[in-house]
Amino acid sequence: MDRALIQFICVRKSHRLKHPVDPSSPFNVAEEGGWAYCPSGESEGHMWYRTGGITRAALAKFDWPDESEAEGGGEP
Repeated sequence: MDRALIQFICVRKSHRLKHPVDPSSPFNVAEEGGWAYCPSGESEGHMWYRTGGITRAALAKFDWPDESEAEGGGEP
């Protein structure tokens, strides 16, 4: 696992529509050591999708999956 890449993204629709209060808050370190990203910066209620490793810049072009493709809630 490349720890410099985002390994998980939150695909919960309500989280994708909100912007974080603090621009640094969308990122956190997952239990497995990789980066996790939630567009809204929420601390709970996530639906995680494993990306396989993606850069921050690539998120702007990323074809975001539906909630049905998520691995579940909680910690990645």
